[in-house]
Parts: sequence; structure tokens; C-alpha cells
Amino acid sequence: MVFPWQKKDKIAVSVLTPIYNVERYLPECLDSLKAQTLKNIEFICINDGSTDGSLDILKRYAENDPRFVIIDKPNSGYGASMNCGLDKARGEYIGIVESDDIASPDMFKNLYRYAHRRRLDIVKSNYFEHDDEGDTFQDLLGWFPYNKVFDVRTQPVLTYMTPAIWAAIYRRQMLVDTGIRFNETPGASFQDTSFVFRCWVASRRVALLPEAYLRYRVNRNESSVKSDKKVFEVCSEYELSNAFVHETPERLADFGKILQVCKMGTYRWNYGRISADSQPAFAERWAQEYREADAEGLLDESMFEPKDWALIQELLADPTAFAATHPEFA
Repeated sequence: MVFPWQKKDKIAVSVLTPIYNVERYLPECLDSLKAQTLKNIEFICINDGSTDGSLDILKRYAENDPRFVIIDKPNSGYGASMNCGLDKARGEYIGIVESDDIASPDMFKNLYRYAHRRRLDIVKSNYFEHDDEGDTFQDLLGWFPYNKVFDVRTQPVLTYMTPAIWAAIYRRQMLVDTGIRFNETPGASFQDTSFVFRCWVASRRVALLPEAYLRYRVNRNESSVKSDKKVFEVCSEYELSNAFVHETPERLADFGKILQVCKMGTYRWNYGRISADSQPAFAERWAQEYREADAEGLLDESMFEPKDWALIQELLADPTAFAATHPEFA
């Protein structure tokens, strides 16, 4: 068998790395890309109007390694940056490495060979959370079968999992054929939420691997202060997912109810993140979306935990009272 990475004019994987003011961590990230053992790989680095030394660092790497491709553009946010990268990509598969993360040298060789041989739409692995104290293995996929090709419609709970879009590769033609792109909301506003859900819905052949190849940088000292910023941005992600599911009767039948369960987890997290002043308005938006889903027959009690279903009934009955009763709900 001749693989695309064995042909000089074929790109096996296009790795997208969006960059904005991350000069502190960028060299370590780019070093990890440079060390990739997969042949015929390209690294598309999208500089989103950085005002620090990030672009100069990118140029130094590109001067010495033609696999690095730079897109330099005015600041327009994560989603717009990722879509620029998708437009430029030539690979059979798309990979994603954030600019402060670190990929192991064999990450894309191993993911690509597994995916290509089995004609997969998506192959996804576990990952490490990484900080100055070291790495912590995240076994998020252990509930599902490893090293087995399956259709997500047979394992729909997979759509509930943490997005972690950077611990996977996606068949580029699947994204093109189904029109899956990133939401171009300002800044970095949960754009992975709808992207990964739509990818699961569109895919037919996926596999999960137990290994971890990526070190995802976390700040374990993040402030827990609640915010009034980006109160409704996550709703736009679910608007995209909802529209995608409604494109065909088959998608609606397979994933319409599941989407409401996914929304419960995400919206309760967002509700706990925002300030008390913003919670009533968000609760009203949440209730309205569930009223619409209920009118379509998509709100199914059997798919929710009893305690969550009870909360939904409170929310639907009176969003304002819900916000007053559950100020710390998360």
C-alpha cells in the first residue's frame, strides 16, 4: 500500500495552529511540530494580529523549515483564524494544535496511519493536562470501545464528551462535503462546541485510541470570579448545531434529542460561570430554547438524569424564579 505521505506532492495532515500574543509558549509548541515524524505534513500557523513577538518567532521557523506556512491577518478571532487555516489546508486530514500546547513527535504519524488504513472520518485520542508541575493523564474516552471502528449513531453519548478538538484528526473532505467550519464569533468564544458536535454528527467511521499524544496547557490557578462577558456566545454555538441537525430528517431523528442533553451540560456550566446579574436573562434564553425543543418533541425525559429533569421543569415553569432559587447552580 502506498500512503499519501509517501508521495511527494501529497499532504497527509495539515495542522492548524491559531496564534495570538503567545510568545512565551510559542517556541515550545513550534519545536514540537518541527519534531513530527510524519512525512508530508504541513503546519499552517495563523497569526491573528498579535502585538507581541509571536509573528517574528513564526518567521524564524518558516525561514528554516518549508513545512511551516504563515497566514498573517488582522485580529478577527479564533473562529475566523481557523477558517482561514481550513481554506489554506491541503491535507487528507486536519489536525489542530493550540499555540501553547505540545505535541509528542509521533502524534500525527500514529493518528494518520490509523485513520488512513481504516478510511476513518475521525480518530481521537486521550491527552495530558500540562502545567509547570507536570502532566496529568486524561482518560476521557474510557467509557467507549478503544481501537474499534464504529458509527457515532451507535455510541451517541460520545457527543457529550469534552470537545478537546486538538486531540484528534478530521478527514478534510468530510468537512468540505458537509460545510463544517468554525463559528466566527469575536475572540475565543467556545467555537469548539459546535465544531466538534457537527463533526460527530457528520462522521460515519470513527475510532478512539487510549494513548495520549498531546499536552494541553492549563492554568490551575485560574480565578473563579464570575463574569458578565460573553453571556450568550455559547448559545450561538448551539444555534449552529441545531441548524445542522435540522438539515436532514435522518440527522434530526438520530441527534435531535441528544443535542438537548448536550445543551443541559453546557448551559448549566455557563450559568455557573456568569454573574448573578446575568443569570436571569440567560435562564430566560435557556427556557425559551427548551420550550421550542419541547414543541418539536425533542425534550425527552428518558434521556435526562432525574435531578436534571426536575431542574428543567423548574426552568420552564418560571425562569426568573429559577434564577432566584439557584444562584449557585452549576
